[in-house]
Amino acid sequence: MRDDWDDDLLDDDLDDDNELYDDEYLDEEDWDDDNAEMDDDFYDSIYDEYDQMEADDVLVSSGKFRVMADVLKDTYDFIEDICYEKVFQAYIGKISNGKDDINTASCLFSSLKFFIMKDILRNYDELGHSYYFIGPVSGNTVYTLNMDEAEGQYLHEIVALMMSYDEDEDYEYEEYRKELRGKKGRYKDIRAVREEALQTYASANVEALDSDGHDDFQMCMILHNYNKDYEQRYRTLMYRVASLIAKVDDTVTLEESEYLESIMSLSREDSTDSAENEDDKLFPIPDETLDELIGLDDVKKSVHTLTNFIKVNKKRGELGMKVPNISYHCVFSGNPGTGKTTVARILAGIYKDLDVLKKGHLVETDRSGLVAEYVGQTAIKTNSIIDKALDGVLFIDEAYSLVQGSNEDFGAEAISTLLKRMEDNRDRLVVILAGYTNEMEDFINSNPGLRSRFNRYIHFDDYTAEELFKIFLLNAEKNEYTLADDVKEFLLKKLEEVVANKPKDFGNARYIRNLFEKTVEAQANRLASQPKITKEMLAEIKMEDLISEM
Repeated sequence: MRDDWDDDLLDDDLDDDNELYDDEYLDEEDWDDDNAEMDDDFYDSIYDEYDQMEADDVLVSSGKFRVMADVLKDTYDFIEDICYEKVFQAYIGKISNGKDDINTASCLFSSLKFFIMKDILRNYDELGHSYYFIGPVSGNTVYTLNMDEAEGQYLHEIVALMMSYDEDEDYEYEEYRKELRGKKGRYKDIRAVREEALQTYASANVEALDSDGHDDFQMCMILHNYNKDYEQRYRTLMYRVASLIAKVDDTVTLEESEYLESIMSLSREDSTDSAENEDDKLFPIPDETLDELIGLDDVKKSVHTLTNFIKVNKKRGELGMKVPNISYHCVFSGNPGTGKTTVARILAGIYKDLDVLKKGHLVETDRSGLVAEYVGQTAIKTNSIIDKALDGVLFIDEAYSLVQGSNEDFGAEAISTLLKRMEDNRDRLVVILAGYTNEMEDFINSNPGLRSRFNRYIHFDDYTAEELFKIFLLNAEKNEYTLADDVKEFLLKKLEEVVANKPKDFGNARYIRNLFEKTVEAQANRLASQPKITKEMLAEIKMEDLISEM
């Protein structure tokens, strides 16, 4: 979400009280190389003022340092956690029109962290504390940390903390003080590193793609049409950051006070011009999505029964009647490729719609995500993944493997930790265990705690030949391929033979996905030698493409 977008303009008034700043609006400009060296000399003179700062010149106390560090970490972790939500990844992919590589949570967060820093710098602009000036010779925009103000020293901390998060390192107050009070030469080098990072953050061409021209924090504009609770939480975090900046010098000016009061009123009201909400366009109703799945009739019936039970109990509660306890935890059993993960994601959305869960996201894991290699680390690892799943659904695939293998004791520790958190966070966590039918039955029966908490079983049957055939045709249609009638007849006949002779661990939809991929590869090999390839040829799958793979 950078570089390819329109440049942001730095349109904020500079500080009239600082002789280093010009009182005019700025546009980002190309550097004037002829005068850059003269500007460097001018810039060095600024460093010299702060080369040997005394103890009293460190204007940010350890308490203020710690509070800002906590708020920034909360913000950083909050946005990073959202990036693990598959629905959020799909939402960003939709509004960015494929401009970004966001196939993984880490790739997505690498882009979004720039929005966090942009929003923090917005606070500085609006509070009247500049972090750049115009070079007196070249006219270039120079990003700097104004170290004779507490606000500038706070920005030094903010930039250093953001850098430490990227490098997965700790940054403590003692190191901060040493940087500010470093001896001549060393401080100049450290400050140059911090200001180079500041320039990278400040000059990054990032823009909220779903802004509709609204003046607001960049991340709020992104979150507005995704999750209003997320938007409000992020706005509150930015308010806390702004409040800390305003109060760091123990004085809140009228300008700062007015901006702080305005932050929480920036949120947009939803448009009522359209009868259909934009969220509904982006994310279909979970019940409807479930019904669109091929096959899985018994699964759909079980989920609808659970949904109706929740709805009726909710109505009983509204009328003041007694409500029987409901277990939302589930065991999904069946062979691979039968849609267990897909249904789990849909069920998480249903829980959100019915107010069972606040967020309704799905966090997927397996034994490797819960069990560590050394004593004492499994509980930490398990708690970490559970924390990501709070207010949503934790989906543990091949859960029976927790009691298998050479590290059985560590698996038992993961189960014990999971059961405790399920009790401690029973209103914020739903767990779905998945795996082969017999193995899952043995696994649940092996532990009384599991047996008492998991009493809702949903079995996923293997797909029939007809259902596998429909899945293949659906893949072909989505990818703009066509099959002639005789090819369809051949495919269905072959799939009937495959199902009749399938192994115990048959891959179902995974088998079809692999078959489709190999089929289009065979088509590509067939077409590669053709002197002229038309659109119709590219779309058509022939008998020979299938025969080579079945």
